[in-house]
Amino acid sequence: MEIIIGYEPEDLQIAEKMGSLEELEKIIRRAVEITGPLYDVEKAEVSITLTDDAHIHKLNQEYRGLDRPTDVLSFAFADSEEPEVEDGPDSEVLGDIIISLERAWAQAEEYGHGMERELSFLAVHGMLHLLGYDHMEEEERMEMEEEQRYIMGKLGISRDGKGMVLPLAQEAQVTAGGTRAARTEETVPQQHFSIDPKTHKSGFVAVIGRPNVGKSTLINSLIGQKIAIMSDKPQTTRTRITCILTQQDAQMVFLDTPGIHKPKHKLGEYMVKAAEGTLKEVDVIIFVVDATEKFGPGEQYILERLQATKKPVVLAINKLDLLTDKEQLLPIITGYNGRYSFTATVPISAKEENNLEGLLTEIKKHLPKGPQYYPEDMVTDQPERLIVAELIREKALWQTREEIPHAIAVDIEEMKARANGDMYVRATIYVERESQKGIVIGKRGALLKEIGAKSREDIQMLLGCKVFLDLWVKVKKDWRNRDNVLSDFGLQD
Repeated sequence: MEIIIGYEPEDLQIAEKMGSLEELEKIIRRAVEITGPLYDVEKAEVSITLTDDAHIHKLNQEYRGLDRPTDVLSFAFADSEEPEVEDGPDSEVLGDIIISLERAWAQAEEYGHGMERELSFLAVHGMLHLLGYDHMEEEERMEMEEEQRYIMGKLGISRDGKGMVLPLAQEAQVTAGGTRAARTEETVPQQHFSIDPKTHKSGFVAVIGRPNVGKSTLINSLIGQKIAIMSDKPQTTRTRITCILTQQDAQMVFLDTPGIHKPKHKLGEYMVKAAEGTLKEVDVIIFVVDATEKFGPGEQYILERLQATKKPVVLAINKLDLLTDKEQLLPIITGYNGRYSFTATVPISAKEENNLEGLLTEIKKHLPKGPQYYPEDMVTDQPERLIVAELIREKALWQTREEIPHAIAVDIEEMKARANGDMYVRATIYVERESQKGIVIGKRGALLKEIGAKSREDIQMLLGCKVFLDLWVKVKKDWRNRDNVLSDFGLQD
């Protein structure tokens, strides 16, 4: 790919703190060189002009009627009135990209990361415009943002192990109107696995158990990211959450299911149905039990369901860290294995991440040979709206403690990127009674503010940008027993 870089003005001056023009050129060249082949334009010509705010402001006024500087402009050759040259060069002329180094530096400073991230993103953004992507309509914007995240991953610029690893799937509402990538200074090399099709394994793994045995904690610990919400209350997980762990020799798709329990309302019936339905679709089942709890009717109920599946079942005895004497383990292992023929029994501590490798080893033994079903940098196939709603619900559960056990639902009514790079999220917390509404709001709105503040921290970690969270509380009487409401919340087939 031929990349022509120029300056406007020709004697463009930049602040010493930005680095040298040679260094900045190298960042941009790398981003363009990696982007091109991903879209089959290896033999292409791209002209890039590095400029300042004054010049790009002038171009905005002339071509867009916009009276302000922006970070990047793109002019695709396909949209121009230039005639095609007969017998011209073999390379395809994509067009021109103009980047304001002054604006790029200001944005890098504002969001607390380096010029490598900022310039890489602006170059990728400009390239996608030249290739025909746009963000004028909502659907187009979502598609373009997903492509941007994909390329940034290929560049090795993604989040570290804290919080979310981008990209997520489907509703890719992470960037701001096509002018921001996830904002963080760290750049982490992407893993690129060389797969041996003769030995590589892949498959689906159900994680089941009674409520509150630590299924969601286990899932989060296995994949190293927070996807499933956690609470010290039972029945926190309501829907089947898909989480993906990709390693050199295998890709495991974990299905975090609601706890199997005796349902008391239509929501409970849906949760149990979702959990039991999962057992028919997977290659391996992990039955998670609590080492501190005695075997009871709930465990017996699950074992009876497992008998009919004819799937390999690994027993994971969780909360090992809570046992005062490790000799207590032996009777637990003996008791469970006397009731069911497990393929393996693995004592673990999901919270302390103890013996998780041992658990993965046992899972891999029973996976079929197969390809990667998902890109190696994807950790969930769930829409970000769903995860954002779940993060808010988690904070509401923690803050209200025992006062409103499970009468809380969260609906994301609007999730929109703003021009300045922030994300606006309007969410409604639904409860069943007026008295519960008062509890969630708290005295002078104190509790709702706390829920919002805690939620915002996790959402910003997820989306990689500043978030304005607009929280409301409304009453939907007896919503857990109303089919139409459950359907609206995505909690009904």
